[in-house]
Amino acid sequence: MPSSSASPRTTSTVSTCGRPDDLHRAGPPGGPPGSSATRQPTCPGHLGLSCPDGRGGRLKSAAAASAGRSHAWTALAGTSPAALRLPQGLAMAASAGLLGLLGRQVFTSRTGLVAGLLFALVPAVTRYGHEARPYAFAVLFSVLATLLLLRALLRPTLKGWALYTSAITLTGLSHLVALCVVVAHAVAVLRARRGGDHVALWAFGCAVVMGTSAVVPMIAKGSEQAGRIAWRNATVRDLTTYPMELFGTWFSGAVVMGLGVVGLLTAGRKAVVVPAVWAVLPPVLAFLTSDLFRLFQPRYLLFTVPAWLLLAAAGAVRCADALTLAGWTGRLRRVAGGVLVTGAVAGFAFQVLPALATARQDLSGEPDFAAAGHIVTAGQRPGDGIVYNGDFGVRKAMAYELREGARPKDVLMKLTPQQTGWYAADECDVPAACLVGRRRLWLVSTAAGSTRSGMSASTGAALAGRFTVVHTKRLHNLTVQPLERRNR
Repeated sequence: MPSSSASPRTTSTVSTCGRPDDLHRAGPPGGPPGSSATRQPTCPGHLGLSCPDGRGGRLKSAAAASAGRSHAWTALAGTSPAALRLPQGLAMAASAGLLGLLGRQVFTSRTGLVAGLLFALVPAVTRYGHEARPYAFAVLFSVLATLLLLRALLRPTLKGWALYTSAITLTGLSHLVALCVVVAHAVAVLRARRGGDHVALWAFGCAVVMGTSAVVPMIAKGSEQAGRIAWRNATVRDLTTYPMELFGTWFSGAVVMGLGVVGLLTAGRKAVVVPAVWAVLPPVLAFLTSDLFRLFQPRYLLFTVPAWLLLAAAGAVRCADALTLAGWTGRLRRVAGGVLVTGAVAGFAFQVLPALATARQDLSGEPDFAAAGHIVTAGQRPGDGIVYNGDFGVRKAMAYELREGARPKDVLMKLTPQQTGWYAADECDVPAACLVGRRRLWLVSTAAGSTRSGMSASTGAALAGRFTVVHTKRLHNLTVQPLERRNR
């Protein structure tokens, strides 16, 4: 399962915004959804936090619950990479255990065990178990809600339905798209009603209404902010790469979905209907409505991975049983089938090990903000200023990396992201005036080519006319330059 330890350059892959007191200087309280819930919404995209999905747009209300949870956690555990990763790692670990129980409930104990083992080997599970974003919790609560529903249908009690209601609320608060799992639940309830349980439909309806009432304001506000992700137009290519994006590699996607189809065809209609609807319907709906809602994003649909794994585990067990059907009887047949399934899981694990290692590393395009932070911290002097250029996330990323102790003043920031209500800060209208009195500056740039590429003309002119570059340190997709004022 995902580890909570930090890899050598992982400060730049952990999702956070820093401690409230450390980052308060970058702006007033009130972090954005998906910031690691500190008071400063410097949720750097490089940190894997549920940062803005729009390109510099306003904060998304749909992630507000994630921000609140992160705020509480960072206040308790701090903002170290390990502390920020721990909740997601635990969520994925708990999901594996719950998936095993769900597999036993829907199919057999052996199927549940195989599903849980496969879950731990999916590269996407490792990746999102390392990122302080809400997707791991969406997986956890969707599995929990499904398990609680099936148990409530099997042994209906007020306590059981109350727990299911709470699980629905938590699912919606983790990620709104994960509420699509309720459609699969509705199928199970309708089957129970046809089986003679006339109370189930009413209990389910009440549970869904009460469970989703807490997230209705998020749904309403989120619908107003759909334009923030208007750039996400799903295409046929997105559909063809969906298996790879969802599971992390083409191999894992092909194996899981292939075995899932086998399980769908062989495990019995009554058993597979819930995981089948859970796995297939959300991505189909998301793709067909992508022009309206722009929700066809594999990470949004990560909560369907457990359903695919249930079907895949059922398919694997069925294949093993079919191979041992002839020439084996009784206990010997079960042992032989277990050996075959164990070998298949071991082979899958061997093939995905490189992908699991890759999933623990920084994304290939991520700038090395951690190294930049070390350089600035080691070389700064009292009275230094700092200037940023490139993607708007650079300011937030460096706010995290420089969260400890003194740091250079962000001399060009006029209004913080909290004050503007956007993820990007407003900078000085007259940069030259904001640079008055500064003898030394640090320029941190993610711009390709020249460090000042894309910089406003007035800012570039102010720097070029008043400061000279001391030296240049080029890092991975990032450049750091100390600047000193020219002597006139």
